[in-house]
Amino acid sequence: MLKLGISLFFLFTCSKAEGIPLPGHSIAQNKGLTAGVGLGMLKSSSCKTLWSWAGQGNYSYNSYLSGGISIKFVGGNLDSANNLINQRYSVNTKLTHSDPRYVLFAGPIFSFENTDLSTLRKEFRNIGGDDEYANMEIGTKCSRMYEEIGSSIGYQTGFGFLLTPNWGISIGHNMDLTFTGILMASFSSSIAFNLREQFEKFKENTENLWLSIEYSTSLSKSSAVIHNFILGLALGF
Repeated sequence: MLKLGISLFFLFTCSKAEGIPLPGHSIAQNKGLTAGVGLGMLKSSSCKTLWSWAGQGNYSYNSYLSGGISIKFVGGNLDSANNLINQRYSVNTKLTHSDPRYVLFAGPIFSFENTDLSTLRKEFRNIGGDDEYANMEIGTKCSRMYEEIGSSIGYQTGFGFLLTPNWGISIGHNMDLTFTGILMASFSSSIAFNLREQFEKFKENTENLWLSIEYSTSLSKSSAVIHNFILGLALGF
């Protein structure tokens, strides 16, 4: 029994993931630096379709502890009068349990953001004609939805799983409490393809390289449901 217990303990502590895609264009890696970028579209009932860009950097100290930062920009022309720019910055820590085929993680996350509703140049603002005031009302409503979010503190959980050596899936969940007392929940899912194994140059110069398509949704009691589709690339060294 003692030998069995020692063997199980050794298996649990030494099982490691060489590279499994995670939510948010991230990768579970035994050690080292990972980075990810993504470009996509964001849609909610209160706004027109906006463009979104995301980036993240993460450092794995070992197979069970990592930390990093992430940035997300959302922007676009809401109407003939208004342009919205939203910037959200986050700092996170992940506690990870890994296996050669799957990864489970959980950890705290702190975020802060800035929202700017800008008025476009006069020649564009006048395009709307009689609809100008209606358009401005839509833009203000959309801006207010983002401004109500503000800074927040919460947690994130999720897992990544290798279907095959070249295909992986992930699911994530975040819960954030804003400093204004609003509780927000978000969910994400993605499917990723292993680009590294397809090219010798990538094998020589990287530890991991995954191309992913991710869908995420966030909702709160005081704002509309937000849907985000994003194409991402995650790189590990």
